[in-house]
Amino acid sequence: MISLRCLAFLAAGVVGQDCSGQGVTWGPGIGPPPAGCGSGTSGSGATGATCTNPTCSSPPCAAPLLGDVGCTTVSGVETYNHELLSAGQEIASNAHIYGPFEAGFTSQQQSIIENWGCSDASVAYDTEGGTDIGTAESKVSHLCNIELPRIVGNTYYGVVGPCGGHTGDYHFHRSFSCLYSQTGGHSTKVGVIAGHNIYGKWEDYDNQRLPLLDACGAHIGPTPESSTAVYHYHAQDKAPFTVGCHGPSASGGLVSVATCRSLYSDCDNDGGSGTTIQTKTGSISYDRFCPCFDATGSNMGTNIQELPALSSTEIYYTVDSNATTSSTTLLGASIDDASGWGFSALLLTAWTFL
Repeated sequence: MISLRCLAFLAAGVVGQDCSGQGVTWGPGIGPPPAGCGSGTSGSGATGATCTNPTCSSPPCAAPLLGDVGCTTVSGVETYNHELLSAGQEIASNAHIYGPFEAGFTSQQQSIIENWGCSDASVAYDTEGGTDIGTAESKVSHLCNIELPRIVGNTYYGVVGPCGGHTGDYHFHRSFSCLYSQTGGHSTKVGVIAGHNIYGKWEDYDNQRLPLLDACGAHIGPTPESSTAVYHYHAQDKAPFTVGCHGPSASGGLVSVATCRSLYSDCDNDGGSGTTIQTKTGSISYDRFCPCFDATGSNMGTNIQELPALSSTEIYYTVDSNATTSSTTLLGASIDDASGWGFSALLLTAWTFL
């Protein structure tokens, strides 16, 4: 993995930090500054370097693997103490939205890792980076024999906080849970991703409908701002959490896993063998810095299981926590049609894959 990218580590409170890497190893569109090399929390809100929203003039496009993939448009309030934020502190709007990946853990993060409860922080060091937040937490949990995330009193322990972000130059990797209310119908807008809106995770909260999404993390359907079907993103509870790429497809439709992978040289740059990562639940094969995840949650290039959104016209499925499958009334648009929504209402059996 390219060493300059992997030097864009989390801020760790290091005194006398070398800040010479601005614009190369850290900065807008690259990654957060080392401690002491940029603005952190200020006043009542978490602030930092200005968020720079990428553009994608000829989609689909690769999204930055580290740095801004989009920017939030609303503020929120942190609910627990986490790293530099205290419960009740505001997370200002126009915060950075990053993709799923951590840049790596080294001795720079020793105090943070120890604060998670790891007695020997060095066992969690990973200079390569390129694992998504969920996998990183599960890996650290295994190596340190701790539970991440967890809540003790009014403190939240995890790689990111309960709202889905971290560090002084606050940036989101997932969730956005404090930016929208899980009530009503379609989740409200939380940000903009290269010209397309991103919303909370629900297609319809009251009816417990979650969206079926393409490899970029989006689909085509109505939103609170548009009764006409539009391409838009949703937060997800699984990787890539925010976005895997910038869509739509070249024809204005959904983006397949294969098309997503073709946008990134890091996908299969190891010849397809991947890296074996031991997590809390077992070992997995993982393609570092490849943000394209299939229906099984794998980002490997072998035996790709296409996302259900690409094989039918549905745009949502109904959550059924008591079954491995759910019979769901599904409304949808053609994969390659960006303007036609609601042409069909199908009673299908869709795999529930949270």
